[in-house]
Amino acid sequence: MVCFFRCFLLLILLSLTKVAKGQYEGIIYADVILKDRSIVSGAVRWSGGQLLWTDILLVSKKEQYALKYLTRNQINALSDQDEGIDWEFMNLWKDKLPERRTELLCRFGDIASIHVTGAMDAQIFLKNGSKLRVVTDSRENRHLGKDITVFSPQSRKVAWNSISRVIFKSSPDNFNPFNADLLYGTISTSQGELSGFIQWDKIKFLTSQRLEGKLNDVERTDTEYPFNMIASIEKRDKGAIIKFDSEKKVFLKNNRDVNASNHGIVVMHPAWGRAIVDWEAFNSVRFSKMPKDLGYASYRSPKRIYAVVKTNEGEVVKGNCIFDLDEQWNVELLEGRSNSISYQIPFNYISNIKVISDQESRVTLKDEKVLTLHNHNDVTSNNWGIVVLLVNSKHRYIPWSKVREISFK
Repeated sequence: MVCFFRCFLLLILLSLTKVAKGQYEGIIYADVILKDRSIVSGAVRWSGGQLLWTDILLVSKKEQYALKYLTRNQINALSDQDEGIDWEFMNLWKDKLPERRTELLCRFGDIASIHVTGAMDAQIFLKNGSKLRVVTDSRENRHLGKDITVFSPQSRKVAWNSISRVIFKSSPDNFNPFNADLLYGTISTSQGELSGFIQWDKIKFLTSQRLEGKLNDVERTDTEYPFNMIASIEKRDKGAIIKFDSEKKVFLKNNRDVNASNHGIVVMHPAWGRAIVDWEAFNSVRFSKMPKDLGYASYRSPKRIYAVVKTNEGEVVKGNCIFDLDEQWNVELLEGRSNSISYQIPFNYISNIKVISDQESRVTLKDEKVLTLHNHNDVTSNNWGIVVLLVNSKHRYIPWSKVREISFK
């Protein structure tokens, strides 16, 4: 009997350990190898503020080799779509192609390691071993070349120029960097529900952080409630109804946490990607415990994007492809906006894209959810088209104006 209770107690302790790990496995963890060969291991906050595997690294690819698949006339036809390219370069140097700055947009969970190669550039290795040479993106210069912070367990600033390589890995079983849980739950929006990690007002992501607002018009200072007390938040009038775990409710207003000044509610999940929900599209949120197995191991090794392209003339072209002459891996993200929600969706979660007009496309996801997206090159006539790689080293370039529908395998 004593042996039975000891085993029972051991099982309980093991289950508690797994739950504790589950709450933190969503946080970036890495071995940071310095140039002096020392290693700093721990939770990582990247230079752009990224702390979760679902957060995005935005950099520019050094090499744009997709243009080599186009003829001179096809390249010249793109000039009307982008005035920022030095197209005269083609006329001056007949043996070279114009340079186009293209971006790599992927989650930290999709990256195996980052090798620092210069003050503003690096080599990124994906989980399948593929290497991409990248530089700082002109629109977002915080993602390369800046100090990062490693919590091991105390926070330590690590200078970019002292780093040799950052090797990402699953966190250990005893990993416990914060005295709080990650915010996780289900957001109700004008487009339906989204479940995942939550960043409230784009900056609050821990249950120890506080929701702020005024209970009445007389208050001079905000009332604050830690998220670990809150069960749900529902938009109402010019504020929000806060429901606590105790079932008590209050109405908060006059703070950007609970009104239209909110910078956006970010929802992220390893499967379907990332969405930024404007206050206009937000209805409510129900907080819950984070499920297990949403850590680094949940991000699968990338594969080439395989597409079946149907043209306006009824032709069907199949093969690995380069989408928008840029994205070629299924962990890269398609971007678009719909009804005050901005989406970033990995290609491996997209089933189909149907072109509706020059300004928008209908995107069907693997869960059969359908989004009509606009306001980005990926889903409008600003898309540079698709190169489909055929057998025997052949290829086919299809301008976006010729695309009717794309299905992904």
